[in-house]
Amino acid sequence: MTSPRLHEMLGTDVFRWHSYTDLHVNGRWVKATPAFNASLCERLGVNVLEFDGSADSLFQPFDRSGRRHMEYLLDRGTYTDVPFETIRDDFRVHYPALMSKHGLAGDFQIEAVATD
Repeated sequence: MTSPRLHEMLGTDVFRWHSYTDLHVNGRWVKATPAFNASLCERLGVNVLEFDGSADSLFQPFDRSGRRHMEYLLDRGTYTDVPFETIRDDFRVHYPALMSKHGLAGDFQIEAVATD
């Protein structure tokens, strides 16, 4: 679920800090990924993540054709606040083109849908 330009800038299909959030719902902790909106999922052929507040809702492991779509390669644990400096420093090492002066210009969601 990315644009060709973002994939080229990253140089990989690994999103090193693709995160989820922990929510405290009805006395228990559940994980949820609020990263993909319904219209983007629909357009790119993956199911929308359902969240009922009682079960984890992390990612879509397969697209609608049954092909492996995504998986978590590393769970970095839970943080009380976003470790911004650590993420920024890691991006500078692993995604230098993205972190360049013009790297984040544009709308990657529109580009992802336009190339479909």
